[in-house]
Order: sequence, then structure tokens, then C-alpha cells
Amino acid sequence: MQPAPLLIRGGSVLRGGSAARADILCRGGRIAAIGPRLKAPEGARVLEAAGLLVLPGAIDAHVHYRLKLGPRSWNDDTFSTGSAAALLGGVTTVIDYTGQGRGVPLRKGLDDRLAEAEGRMHCDYAFHCVVPSWSALRDPAGQIARLVKDGAPTFKFFSAYASRGLMAEGGELREALEASRRTGALICLHAENGPAIDLLSARPPRAGAHALALTRPPATEWSAAAAAAGWAARTGGELYLVHVSHAFTAAIAARARRDGARIYVETCPQYMALDESALKRRDGHLYSCCPPLRDKKSAAGLWKAAAGGGVDVVATDSCAFTRARKDAWGGDLRKLPMGLPGTATLLPLVYTLGVKAGKLSLARMAELLCENPARIAGLYPRKGVIRPGSDADFALIAPEHRRTVDWRDLGHASDYSPYQGMKLYGFPRHTVLRGRVVMSEGELAAPARPGGEYVGRRRG
Repeated sequence: MQPAPLLIRGGSVLRGGSAARADILCRGGRIAAIGPRLKAPEGARVLEAAGLLVLPGAIDAHVHYRLKLGPRSWNDDTFSTGSAAALLGGVTTVIDYTGQGRGVPLRKGLDDRLAEAEGRMHCDYAFHCVVPSWSALRDPAGQIARLVKDGAPTFKFFSAYASRGLMAEGGELREALEASRRTGALICLHAENGPAIDLLSARPPRAGAHALALTRPPATEWSAAAAAAGWAARTGGELYLVHVSHAFTAAIAARARRDGARIYVETCPQYMALDESALKRRDGHLYSCCPPLRDKKSAAGLWKAAAGGGVDVVATDSCAFTRARKDAWGGDLRKLPMGLPGTATLLPLVYTLGVKAGKLSLARMAELLCENPARIAGLYPRKGVIRPGSDADFALIAPEHRRTVDWRDLGHASDYSPYQGMKLYGFPRHTVLRGRVVMSEGELAAPARPGGEYVGRRRG
């Protein structure tokens, strides 16, 4: 059922790199017109936006909701809680991951996740296709080609986690990048040097949760990213480095780009807003994620890279756990759940620490959170931009309204936030999804009726 027309009146609308006062008329879930003093059609809802900044709905291009960890174990965010947190934070589209086992056809992995998510997502969504073992698949390049045509053109590989059957050897990554060149697929890589990490983890130092940073030092990311960049340059395929944690990794990718490689860099708010000193705290295990938090100099470098084009996308790698789940590690890194809740705080963190702090322009923030992930992942121009014909997805924020972060307000299933107590701007007053006001003043419009839709994608 199509929504009634919606007129967003009098807001400061961000488009074309600048914000100017305008009205937006939405029909059939799309943007119908943008301009001054638009007339509300009969039966339309009018949303008064005077004093508010109207942004494109943010895209969190890296989330983990209902991530399977074992035969009867998942992380704590469900599709429902994670996507509710998205709307509370002004995120209107997320991209999660498939999770099939070795040798299982990639299409089945996608179909299984679609069935899991059906009717449970509050925001729109898509899935990256995980490739747990290239060599175990029958005709993997052919499977990739078919999924590209089916609207699922992004594929995730790992250069670590051999014990879990996930690690791709260099030759396999090369073959995948060659398939990328032929098909237009995007090869996403978790870039950590698995053998080096396994060696360092065999005898972890007695340093509490900080041992995570010591057993996965920055060089384990640099070396894996540099090797992958070399294969990207040689094959002509497209490579997307997920959750880059260190500024030097972004510099490696920038150098490879200058030499002709087609590489995109994604980083996460935790690597820009936090640093590894958090791991040394008494509750440092609550801040565990992979790759781990890095030093303050790297965090500053990532902000510079984000402003200067060395980082293309900021996404969260959101993977929520409760305190009890984290506390159960008992000092054993092998039992420590890795991941932080993040989707709800993506926009406020980047707006506050980037735009309000003078590190990013408003237009650049919109590129990092909206337009770039849409273009790279194949959602553009349906998503990521405010223009006629695009989906009517918006986050309306009060630029000068500041709020203290409290996990109780964020919607995630975790009972803590790594940003607890931070005072942030940029939490939306309203979130609009395909022409429907789905969140206002911290409350979902229809919490019992998730209205998110799966979005097929086309790159290029």
C-alpha cells in the first residue's frame, strides 16, 4: 500500500553540496518535487521542518544483526532491534551479511537470510554475500556472475580465521578479483593477517582486554591490505576494505589508487571516536572488536583521510552483545565476543566529531554516510541522495540540539553503549523512509509493524 503524499515544509535541505531552505513533496515513496512554497496535495501529511536540517537517510553499509556464532548461538541484536536502532539514529538502509557454511551455494545463503529477515526489518536492507571458501564452491566465479545479475553484487572474503574455515588464500582472492573485473562484482575484504595473528595469539600477553590490541597489532592489518591491494592492481578488479582501523592502512590504499588500483576504504566510528586506552580499563572487554581499537594518532589520521578522500565510507560494523555475554569471557580472548553496538550512533558521532568539530564539511559527511555507500554498493540513485525520483528517505536533525548518549534510548539489544555519556548533536527529530514518517522524537511510528523492504542493487 502506497503512503499518502508527504510535504516536508520549510527545512534546510542538503543537496548539491550545500543546504538551502526548500520544501520536499513525496509521492508513492519517492521524491516528486523540491522547491520553495510547494503546495500540499489533498490528503497529504505536512511535516513542519523549520529550523531543521534535512539530510538524506544515512546508509550503514556494514552491520551484523542476528549473526550466527554457533549451532544455537547468535549475537544479541535481532533484525528487529538492529533496524529499530537504525531508524532512531537516522539510518534508513543497512547492508548485512549472509552466513552460509563452506561449499553451500551463495544463492542459498542469500535466500536463507532473506527468509530470516522477511517481516522483521524496520528499515530497508540488503545483504553482502559472504564467501567462506572459494575452493569449496562449484564454479564460484559463475555463482558470483549470477548473483550480480540478481541484484546482489557485493561479496565478502577474509584473510584471517583459518580455524573457522573462512580464510581465503592469495590465489583465491586473485581469482575473485579477476571475476570482479569481468562481472562488475565488488570484492569486500576483512583485511587482517591471519597467520600472524594466530602466531601472536598462541601465547597472549597477560594484559587483560588490551591483549587484543597486542595480538592484532596494526601491522597485521597493513600487511593484509597491502597484499590485497597488489592483487587488485594486477587483476583490475574492485576491492573494498571493510572496517579499516588504522590510518596507515588508508594511506596504503591511497597509494595503490594512485598506481591505478580500484580500491575503496571503509572505516568505523569506533576507530575515530575511541582509542585503545579503553581496552586498558577495568571494563575494557566491553570495547572488544576486530580489528581492535588503535591509538589516538591513528584516529586523528582517519579523520584527515575521511576529509581528504582517503576514506570513502563510514559504517559501523555494528555487532551488539549484552554485558553478561561480554563478561563471560573470563580473561580468555578466545571466548571474548567481538563487536560493538553502533548503528544508532553513526550519524550523531560523525556529525558531532566531524562536522561540529570542523573536521568535515556537511557535504563531505553526506558523501561518507549516504552518497558514497549508495554508489559503491549499487544503491544509487535510489538511495543516498535528495533528488526527484529517489526514495524519499530523510533524517531531519536540529543542528544545535545536543543529547547525552544513553544506551536505553538507542534501540539496540545491548545494555551498554561504548559512547555512554557522550554529548552528541545530530540525533534525528524525525526519520522518513520511502515517504513515511517512521520515527519522531525518539519513538517509532509502528514498532509492531516493521516496514523495511529488501533492496536489489546494480553497480555502475
